[in-house]
Amino acid sequence: MSGKNPKYNKPVQKPLQKVKQPIPKAKIQLAPEYPWWVNYAILGGILLVTFWCYHYTLGNKFTNWDDGLYVYENSYIKNLNSANIKMMLFHDYEITHNYYHPLTMLSLALNWHFSGNAPAPYYATEIILHLINTILVFVLAYSLFNAMVKRGYGKIQYIPFLAGLCALWHGIHPMHVESVSWIAERKDVLYLLFYLVGLIFYVKYIMENKISRLVLVFVFFILSLLSKPLAVVFPLALFTFDVLLKRKSNAMMFLEKIPFFMISVGDGIISYIWAKAGGSISNFHVFTLVQRIVFVGYNYLMYIGKLFVPIKLCSFYPYPEYIENTKILPFWYYTLPFAAVLITLGILFLAYKKGENTFRVALFGIFFYFFNVMFILQFISAGPAIMADRYTYASYFGLIFMIVYFLYLVWDKIAALKTPVIIIVAVFSCVFAYLCNARTYVWHNTETLWKDVIAKYPARVDTVFASATKYEVHVHSGGVETAYKNLGNYYVQDLNPPNYDSAYMNYVVLEQINSTDAGVYSNLGNIWAIRGNIKKSLDEYTKSLKLDSNNMDTYLDRGITYSRLGQNELALNDYNHAYRLDSSNQKVMESRGYMLLYGIRNYYAAYKDYNKLISIDPNPPDYYKYRGLAELNTSRVDQSVDDFTKALNGNPKDKECMYYLSFAYKTRKEFGLAVNYALKAQQNGYKLEDGYLEGLQKSAAQSGK
Repeated sequence: MSGKNPKYNKPVQKPLQKVKQPIPKAKIQLAPEYPWWVNYAILGGILLVTFWCYHYTLGNKFTNWDDGLYVYENSYIKNLNSANIKMMLFHDYEITHNYYHPLTMLSLALNWHFSGNAPAPYYATEIILHLINTILVFVLAYSLFNAMVKRGYGKIQYIPFLAGLCALWHGIHPMHVESVSWIAERKDVLYLLFYLVGLIFYVKYIMENKISRLVLVFVFFILSLLSKPLAVVFPLALFTFDVLLKRKSNAMMFLEKIPFFMISVGDGIISYIWAKAGGSISNFHVFTLVQRIVFVGYNYLMYIGKLFVPIKLCSFYPYPEYIENTKILPFWYYTLPFAAVLITLGILFLAYKKGENTFRVALFGIFFYFFNVMFILQFISAGPAIMADRYTYASYFGLIFMIVYFLYLVWDKIAALKTPVIIIVAVFSCVFAYLCNARTYVWHNTETLWKDVIAKYPARVDTVFASATKYEVHVHSGGVETAYKNLGNYYVQDLNPPNYDSAYMNYVVLEQINSTDAGVYSNLGNIWAIRGNIKKSLDEYTKSLKLDSNNMDTYLDRGITYSRLGQNELALNDYNHAYRLDSSNQKVMESRGYMLLYGIRNYYAAYKDYNKLISIDPNPPDYYKYRGLAELNTSRVDQSVDDFTKALNGNPKDKECMYYLSFAYKTRKEFGLAVNYALKAQQNGYKLEDGYLEGLQKSAAQSGK
């Protein structure tokens, strides 16, 4: 035997090493695939419903609320020459005295180029832009839901239908009618188009991390700014997308937005300066600091409330009335800032308790909404209205997206609530569509627009008495001044023949509440002049000029009234005031020249006015006739013959001019021609002085001329 013990001869075995298995990654639950046509079918249905809601708008008319400023009274959009395009691109503020939005003005100029002053093509353009925005909301929501799945939100089913609901509620929400059915708000639908495209590319940038995507985001941000300055909040909106899509916070996330903020701050400062110069921003001391904070709370909650209950919508929401004989608002207004904070914190707290994902969606929805309304919550008072429906056109996306996602969670997690959720969605959609369509009728024309405002915010009229020569209206308080004034203007300026009685009933309401709008009293003066009450007319003109001593039109109107009374020196004084305010105004020079010619008989001064008128506009035949008369009376007979001849070439039936030309030829002792034109004047109905024709015929026979 070898003596070896097998116990000790076993080979030494090394302990088994644990093989590290790779930890499987969490499987991403992507949304189920749908046939290619599903998205198009959903979008097609949404667009049909949205178009139905707005189809009545195609028959709407221009209104007198800024449509003239932007379109039919805007000379710059009526000719696409290089000078006007340069003006719109680089001096846009000087056109509207409001904001810098050159792309908006260029789009309106293109409308005018192809369709002139027919309103239907303008409204068609607005609707088309709104439909495009509705498509873009679908694309953005679709992209976000898919990105959320990839960023750990778990499986989200029926993404095309969720995105479709977001798009549908954007397309048919009644609060958006103001942006679509008001031509002057072209800037809303245009700026949101570029805004949404920029956000879509930002989602792609977050998911793909390609710098080219960020460049496109910046480009569309600039285009949005050039359409409406409210796009300055775009960089803040980008942060809400960072939060929603769980982007890791690092220096790059902030550095990449520096160019955006630089542009925003610069554009914001310029827009504020221009808006204040144009009268859109009120003096900070008009309201106290506390009142401004109250307005912020009021607007923040009102916009949210009208998302769910869009009733008593109005084109003009007046500031709340003070308690009588005080500068204090009713107590409940002062609770609103606290309510706004508590409601917001309450929503965020409940979302936080439900988990990180729910909390992020709530943060996204609330802050996207807040950032897009923060500058129009009236802490800095912009415009005469406390709020406006159009300011929800962009901001509601955040709230709608949040609500749709939360409804989906309820539907997905609680089987018993599936049917109630579907019913709620269907009911809200039907109500939105009905109210949206009904709201487009309000914007049909100036009369329907302002009557709707007055119906919702009327002045309290105690008694009304009217007769052919006397009107009495006793107003207690209240009412929207802009509505009464613009409705009155409509009855005077837009109707043919004018409805002076209806105009008066609107203007006198403003007079009774002591309006400080000089135009109100000027228009009342015109109505009284037409009614034949010259004294009352002059009183109203004088009251208007006390409020605004630089109103050229009022000086002109009062001058015309003085002329009718034969008070030529007072008339001349007013005409001279009007001329100093606008030395190129043809109506002023026409009125002054005519009075100088026939009233004061200052022929040299009359000649200067008509000479300048002809240099401005050489077409009206009367300009030559009246200049010829001034020349005839200042011994420039040859020039007068030339002017009378030009006048008759332009108006061959002017019997008065025929007589003047006859007299001029008589002065030049060309009696044959004098007889010829005297006979023409007589044949056309001009009453010659006794013996004038006989004397000419006798002189012609004697002279042989």
